[in-house]
Amino acid sequence: MSKEVGAILLDTRSIQKYVFSCNKLKTNVGASYLVDGIFNDLMQKIVLPSFNLKMPEISWQKSKQIEMIKDDSIKAEIVYIGGGNMLILINKFSGKEDNLNLCREIVKKWTLEILKKAPGLKTGAAIGMMDVERFKDSLDKMYVQLKQNQNTVLPQVDLPYTGLTLECNISGKTADTFDWVDKSWIAKEVKAKTDAYTYASEKVRSEYKDILEKDGSRDKYDFASELEKIGCKEGESYISVIHIDGNNMGVKFSKCKDSQERKKLSLKVAQIVQNAFCELIKTIIAEYDSKAYAEALDMEKLIDKEGKKLLPIRPIIIGGDDITFVCPARVGIEYAKRFIEAVNKQEFLSDEQHKRMSEEVKKEDNSIILSKTMSCCGGVAVVPLKYPFFRAYQLAEHLCGSAKNKSRKNDNSLIDFAILYGEMTPDLEQLCRYQYSAPEGYLHYGPYSVQKEIQDGSHINDLLVLKDDIRDNVPKNKIKELRDVLTKDMHTQIRFLENCKEIQKIIDEECNQEGIGAQAFWQKKKDENELKTRYVDAIEIIDFTLPKEA
Repeated sequence: MSKEVGAILLDTRSIQKYVFSCNKLKTNVGASYLVDGIFNDLMQKIVLPSFNLKMPEISWQKSKQIEMIKDDSIKAEIVYIGGGNMLILINKFSGKEDNLNLCREIVKKWTLEILKKAPGLKTGAAIGMMDVERFKDSLDKMYVQLKQNQNTVLPQVDLPYTGLTLECNISGKTADTFDWVDKSWIAKEVKAKTDAYTYASEKVRSEYKDILEKDGSRDKYDFASELEKIGCKEGESYISVIHIDGNNMGVKFSKCKDSQERKKLSLKVAQIVQNAFCELIKTIIAEYDSKAYAEALDMEKLIDKEGKKLLPIRPIIIGGDDITFVCPARVGIEYAKRFIEAVNKQEFLSDEQHKRMSEEVKKEDNSIILSKTMSCCGGVAVVPLKYPFFRAYQLAEHLCGSAKNKSRKNDNSLIDFAILYGEMTPDLEQLCRYQYSAPEGYLHYGPYSVQKEIQDGSHINDLLVLKDDIRDNVPKNKIKELRDVLTKDMHTQIRFLENCKEIQKIIDEECNQEGIGAQAFWQKKKDENELKTRYVDAIEIIDFTLPKEA
């Protein structure tokens, strides 16, 4: 076999915009299902078989090497699928150009199938020759080409809206198909997503069947199909949109020595995420009938027509190291914390991998430290139920990104959150400027550590303890006054503290010293120069966490 073979590197673009383009939970879940299927279902089961290319009998997940290396009769092989990418090798012809032309035909047919099965989804591809014996260097070149194509090739996947055609009232795109259920014209993209919801629901039920339908238990659980049925209490119509992403994953994968190591890491990521979400669901079921849930959630909404108990959480994207789920605002920070903790319990890199990759990274940037675990960061956007879902996701993603920027050097797992009141639609920068700026410093102390204990009070558990102390020991009118006082000058804060013994006592206990003044409200986090306070965060999450009994 020639050392060089044709190669196709595929990726998906603007996945989040495709998934979260409207506020209907069914279309969000259905869209996520369509995205998951473009590699495993469309390419692997439909497109490649149509070209009658001999492929390995063993699946790519179980293969221990690139089968083409030892078997010249294999003409097409999937090397791996993961991280939003798929790599395929083609070796049908002896000539370079013939193999490249076949690669182009495969991509052409694949994109045509996507236009039919998942209209509106944008994808990308890089085509070239790959030296399988110099896999890492060849793959790096493919990724460079893929990036260049992303910047220069702008696919048109929607029927243009001319202003003379009917507009879809769900997506705002051209309404080019008729929905016989609702008797209205909608966009094909919306129709495809809605139709996919049934298959998506069956898939997620089957993945977590052992937990949702325990043998010997009369209780059966399921996920809600509408945001209105996710358990928000009347008058507390806020939800949490949570986005979680792995830290330094690109760095870790780029240091893989060959295709097998890259594939194994990709499969391990999927397993770690699956295990962590299973662990999260188990904790929810264990406390489902607790007093805390009865107080914080509307349990009557969490029963469907068949008598199944609906869980107060709905996974939307559970793929690779990119996770998004939605839940009532009251449990958002807690669920994000539990998920990240469950991820951190599991080993990701072996001792040999950790040592080798760390040494390679230090040669490039001595300040970066890699963790053995699959550390990750989370963003929790607490927004009104009717708030535009894509904007809520963007805020959660930006919060996650802010946390990742802080964690990049030490690979720590962090979590950050923001609470939007009313119908305001700021981005994160505007929110920080208008909602958290004060004369004495910054009114938000995040992001908070989930993994490593830190002595500056920036662990999420420290914040939750402070929140409980304030809620349980300070009169409500004083709590409200403190929130206002912290936005003013130091003199006002000193006067307030003189007349609020409850807050003074909390400060004394935190500092292990009596008589500490209002300056104790403000402190500097490690490696930061700006004064910040944790007290506003603690006050704000009082109404967005479970009662203490949980």
